[in-house]
Amino acid sequence: MGSATGPHDDDYLPRTSKKDYSPKARRGQLLNAWKSTLTYQRLPQEPLNLSILKLDGSCFGVQVGRKATIAELKEAVEEVFTGQFTADGEISWSHVWGHFCLSYQGQKLVDDKAYIRLFGIKDGVQLCFCPVSFN
Repeated sequence: MGSATGPHDDDYLPRTSKKDYSPKARRGQLLNAWKSTLTYQRLPQEPLNLSILKLDGSCFGVQVGRKATIAELKEAVEEVFTGQFTADGEISWSHVWGHFCLSYQGQKLVDDKAYIRLFGIKDGVQLCFCPVSFN
């Protein structure tokens, strides 16, 4: 004899999972769907506003991302400094960075791959130019 399948035969099959349609479960499902579809975690963060003290005692401001590296900080300095302070002359940034570096609270920022947050650099702090010496 063959096996006949009737309308209620699946009632005897084991169920692996039941859907939970309770309001609490539904809210959780909606929240998970919202989190996965929206990129709220990837919204751009406000940049850090930093002040750079030059060797002559004057200052200028730069903005960098909160997850910036030392290399990105130096690029921001180059862009702002070149835009504000140079008339016709070109600045040899390789020369500048070969003789000077930025520092924060006595820490020289010389590792271009390091993240600025590792040095405790936060919004509103002042960095200084200082001579590079690898003694």
